[in-house]
Amino acid sequence: MSRTVKWVIGVALGLVGVVALTMLLFDWNWLRGSATGLASDKTGRSVEIGDIQGEWSLRPRIVLSDIRLGNVDWAEGGDMLTAETVEFVIDIPELLGGRLVLPEIRLVKPALALERQPDGTTNWDFDALDTASGAAPDDRSEMPLIGQLIIEDGTLTYRDPGTGLMLDGKLDTAQGGSGDAGESTVTLTGEGTLQGDPFKIKLVGGSLLTLRESDTPYPLTVDIEAVQSQGRISGTVQDPIRFTGLDLEVTLKGPDLSLLSQVTGIPFPMTPPYDLGAQLKYEGDVISFDNLTGEMGRSDIAGSLAVDTGRDRLFVSADLVSDRLHYRDVGSLIGIKQDPQEEAADKPAKPKASQPPRRVLPDTPLNIALVRDVDAKVLFKGRRVIAPNLPLSDVDLTLTLENGLLTLSPLSLGVAGGRTLATIAINAREQPVRTDYDVLLRNYRLERFLDAAGVKGAGEGRINGRIKLVGFGDTIRSSLGSANGDIRLAMNRGQLSNLALEIIGIDIAEAIGFWAGGDKNVAINCMLGDLMVKQGLVTPRIFVMDTDDSTVQITGGANLGKEELGLQLETYPKDPSLFSARTPITVKGTFAQPVVGIDAGQAAARAAGAVALGVLLTPLASILAFIEPGLEEDTDCAVLMQKKR
Repeated sequence: MSRTVKWVIGVALGLVGVVALTMLLFDWNWLRGSATGLASDKTGRSVEIGDIQGEWSLRPRIVLSDIRLGNVDWAEGGDMLTAETVEFVIDIPELLGGRLVLPEIRLVKPALALERQPDGTTNWDFDALDTASGAAPDDRSEMPLIGQLIIEDGTLTYRDPGTGLMLDGKLDTAQGGSGDAGESTVTLTGEGTLQGDPFKIKLVGGSLLTLRESDTPYPLTVDIEAVQSQGRISGTVQDPIRFTGLDLEVTLKGPDLSLLSQVTGIPFPMTPPYDLGAQLKYEGDVISFDNLTGEMGRSDIAGSLAVDTGRDRLFVSADLVSDRLHYRDVGSLIGIKQDPQEEAADKPAKPKASQPPRRVLPDTPLNIALVRDVDAKVLFKGRRVIAPNLPLSDVDLTLTLENGLLTLSPLSLGVAGGRTLATIAINAREQPVRTDYDVLLRNYRLERFLDAAGVKGAGEGRINGRIKLVGFGDTIRSSLGSANGDIRLAMNRGQLSNLALEIIGIDIAEAIGFWAGGDKNVAINCMLGDLMVKQGLVTPRIFVMDTDDSTVQITGGANLGKEELGLQLETYPKDPSLFSARTPITVKGTFAQPVVGIDAGQAAARAAGAVALGVLLTPLASILAFIEPGLEEDTDCAVLMQKKR
């Protein structure tokens, strides 16, 4: 062996000895200062590591103890992140090849505290990381390859005063049934409050190994209980980093869809109890719910709904259809509560107590903040309306909401064989809220109303009308209670039960005769009404109905704000009748409980019906033109007015 070879071997053995001695005497805590300094520079926060231990191999196991990551100055809690132990294995050959591979990560008692301020600022915004190159992965393939993640006794707190969400959760991992690390799941369970109400969440996701594999859809299930409602999202996400390639089913169940507005910021209407399911999609800035099906109250619902978050204002669009629409469920949408008699059928009887009179007009206020912050366009069609004792058939409407102006136009409702065509504009840009009503009543069939009331075959005729009002207030009751405008009604070429007319007139002899000898229908020449509405008080300028036998005039009025009635019906007979006692009929009480009686203290002045009709009909020519162009030229009322002139 040459001298040179001996020298080389000696140097090599010396280097091996130095390395071995260094490894033997090396204290891993010598790296603590540089490690905490580097972490502080990257995060912009204070970082502490209590102890570092490791082993020398091609896949060394590093153990960090007593980890602390500082918080922002405005945070209410202590450190943002603490952990009793952070243990990981790193693959050195892979790292030298440019790939970060962590065969195992183990976290013992990690505690993460997240906070969001009302202005949207969060304590997990790391300015230093945001400006660093490659701070966040653009897709799944850039995620570190993690073979197994083990979390023991992890906790998570979340505080968001802006939304009122306060959450305390537990974070753990669980192995699959076969024990394969690739089948492990990450589970987050938490309880807290949202707007002061109980809040629960359970999230189960696939392993981080599954998260890294771009060819495998990432499994995800989220169960949430909040604002008395339950929701579940279950399925897979093709790219969870970008949140694209969604194959997720969503189910929602609760007592009132409007309760979700405080969670989502979307102005959902008030509804009866609902149970809905849909397919969730997310493309660009649009979150959509396709193939939506389910029930609301006693009605079914189907269609689609989408939320566009990419505009200056949140935009909601929907296209919904109901094949079976119960009228009570429609009432819930505008704040009409369930009929107490229907509620009593499902509840045990309670002792009676003195209560204020029941109100009919809804007084649930419009959510002004949401209406002003969100734009929307909603199409809705109810193919069949279920309404016992009410002659309703179908409904079709378009709702638009733009910068605080909510418009229902067109609103089409099938009523008694005819239609209601309306345009209703609610202007929340103003204070108080202004509502404009323009409602056209077309070809209502009188016999449909009578049949629904249980008086089959008691008459027939076609009613037309128009309602134009302007009201102020953020509820239907306050809006109508302050309304100004006009209501016009007309019916021509109809007929009504003679017995009904005579009973209205309290004609004793005629009524007894009809009971004994049978009833017959009497032709109605015309019916015209011109009602003035001022500050919620409805007063007939003129309201008359003329038949071959008599003319009926309605006077008095109604108070929309107080929901009180004060009407009087007086009949002018055209035929002489023995024992005629045609004193005025009064309709008093409330909208919910009208009281029909006789004004016995007043003797009705008797005059010829033809004379009365001539006096009353003269100013009515404008009514028919107001209701519908051309109607004034094609009615018995028009002919009658010409004769009276």
